[in-house]
Amino acid sequence: MKNLQNQTKQAFLFSLGFYALALLLIALRVSFAPIMFSIALLVSMIWVILVIREVLLSPKLQQTEKMLIVFFVILLNIFAGIAYFYLIRKSVVSNNQKR
Repeated sequence: MKNLQNQTKQAFLFSLGFYALALLLIALRVSFAPIMFSIALLVSMIWVILVIREVLLSPKLQQTEKMLIVFFVILLNIFAGIAYFYLIRKSVVSNNQKR
């Protein structure tokens, strides 16, 4: 449970894949599209919890930065995930990898 950095990104990518599949199924008017969308939301909750854990355990960030990132990830979900993994995560995780 110590190092969940790879699992966090995997959960995000699974969530992104399920969202894309759910949106495609909704566009095609497939009957089980809402079920796929529900699965995408559940997987999304997993990576959000893992990101919150990463942010709160980061010694490099100030408390205000931690709170802003947490609110950003919770409110903007998949869009915040893209921004987090490609722009913000390097500064959050950099000190945690040295342990």
